[in-house]
Amino acid sequence: MRFCRLVLLVLSLVSSVYAFQPAVSFFPRDTMIVNAWYRRAQASLHENVRKSDDLINRAWKTSIDLAYDQGIADGYYYTGCVYDRKGERNVAKRYFERAVSLYVEGRFLTNLPDAYRKLGVIYMAERRYYAAFEHFLNGMRAAERKGDVRDQVELSLELADYHNTVSKDYNEARATLEGAERLIKEKGYVLALGPLYLQYGVAFARQRDYETALRYCRMAQQHAGDFREAGDHLRFSALLVEAEVHEKTQDTARLGGVLNQLLPMLATMKDPQLEARYEFLKTAQCYFQRDYEQVLARCDELRLRFADEGKEQWSGNWQALRLLQAKALYVLGDRDRADQLLDEYEYTKDSLYSAQYIGQGREMSESYKLEKFERQIKEQELRLSNTSYQRRGLLAGIVVLLVILLILYVHFREKDRLAHRVALKNSEISVQNEILKQANKQNELLLREIHHRVKNNLQIISSLLSLQSRKSSNKELIAMMQESSSRINSIALIHTKLYQQQSLNQLDIQDYIEQLGIHLLSVYNVGKKDIQFYVDANGVSLDIDTAIPLGLILTELMTNSLKYAFTDRPDGDIYVQVHHRQEKEYQLVFKDNGVGIPDEKLKQTEGTLGVRLIHSLTRQLGGNLQYTFGEFSKYTIHFKG
Repeated sequence: MRFCRLVLLVLSLVSSVYAFQPAVSFFPRDTMIVNAWYRRAQASLHENVRKSDDLINRAWKTSIDLAYDQGIADGYYYTGCVYDRKGERNVAKRYFERAVSLYVEGRFLTNLPDAYRKLGVIYMAERRYYAAFEHFLNGMRAAERKGDVRDQVELSLELADYHNTVSKDYNEARATLEGAERLIKEKGYVLALGPLYLQYGVAFARQRDYETALRYCRMAQQHAGDFREAGDHLRFSALLVEAEVHEKTQDTARLGGVLNQLLPMLATMKDPQLEARYEFLKTAQCYFQRDYEQVLARCDELRLRFADEGKEQWSGNWQALRLLQAKALYVLGDRDRADQLLDEYEYTKDSLYSAQYIGQGREMSESYKLEKFERQIKEQELRLSNTSYQRRGLLAGIVVLLVILLILYVHFREKDRLAHRVALKNSEISVQNEILKQANKQNELLLREIHHRVKNNLQIISSLLSLQSRKSSNKELIAMMQESSSRINSIALIHTKLYQQQSLNQLDIQDYIEQLGIHLLSVYNVGKKDIQFYVDANGVSLDIDTAIPLGLILTELMTNSLKYAFTDRPDGDIYVQVHHRQEKEYQLVFKDNGVGIPDEKLKQTEGTLGVRLIHSLTRQLGGNLQYTFGEFSKYTIHFKG
């Protein structure tokens, strides 16, 4: 065992020296402080961006000093949140990407779902739809592993928005929203009901179920009050969807009413996409009102804005505007210009369609190349690490071999010394064993002598009682003397058996009860009646502390039977059974076929010395006594050894 432990110790030391570097340790209290700073920064992000930035930098620097991996990853995430709040999405994207890689590497789930969600939103704005969809799905998986209902619901809403605006798979959007709605109702996350109903409205509107779409839009507006800053944005978006439904159904009156509600809110939105949708709906209102000149004027005005602001926020709505402009030109009779616009519309529509899917293909190609490059780097790192491990393993093997040889040399040198010491110890032990055997024999002789002398003393006491009883003419006193003498003889018989047999601490109950019965029959069977005595106690041995009370109990029971059970009969049977029930638990059964004790006399005998002695000795043995009278007069005693 010592040899094995030494080898394992050397192996662990060599491995520790060559394979590992000492890690920086930190205390849980330090990480709690860092996490508290991040929470404060997140709480103040919408009110005081500068304060949040200072707290994030402080927590981030402390995490780097402590080598706190999750804190470092959180630093990238919260810094990305700051830049996202400032509107610098290109910078925020780089921080979120780094945060996601660190979260995945360290298997930290705290902010991973939200980091995926924010990256997906940025990719949606950049029209990198494949990357956005992939990040939304990864975020949903992370949220499910984390068990966070809020993250699952928010990512479900982003996925539904993707299906409503990009993939046009409205059934999938509704299925995603239904799963999110179940989570909201189960967990009580009612803050998400407004955006949920808005996405429902978009999905039903695109499927031309306009009544259901309008109902969900109104429900979204009712829950807009649950939000502070985002409440106006949610209400504005819901009204836009409602206006688009009225535009599709050509309900000019309701369209105008909704646009009047949107107009005072437009200046506070500062969202080019929402503004583009509003301008298209306003132009459509003019078309429905047959103000075709106004339609053309608005289209020319918006064309200039389109050239200044770019295509991103106008792409879908601009094509619809060009179609409205062509319709207005047809009505006004300018067919050549209308045909030209329709041709341009078809060409642009095909170009946008191709550009979208070509962009997705290019994005997938770049993603494949990046994954292939990363895989090559990992393979190279693996080969380098394998070579390093081989060198370290060879060095460790040489060191272990040298240590084993040294240990074997020391072991064989010590083996002879140990053998000599063992021989000396064995001789000393043999001498000590012989001394102990002699002492044990002397102790046994002394103990047998003690039992013999105790037996002699008890017999002297019994003889004195017999002599004393002969000088008395009082029969009651003579009976008491005789009973006391029988009790003393039962104890003396135990000591006789102990010094006669080989064992000095265990008494063979079968032989003892038979000897006790013979003695009591000789004393109390005055009328020479034919009393048969049966004993069943084979294999039961008791120590002296248990045998003496048991002998006294049997003396009382046999005396009572011999004196009173067979008064009117010439013969009788007495049975004694002692059985070993379980560990340290025994059962004594004493019965005779005599007259027994009637119920009216049973209570009278409770006060006699013999009965009180039986009960007292039974309690001393930790047992209980039961008396039954039927075919036999029977005593059952359960006691412990």
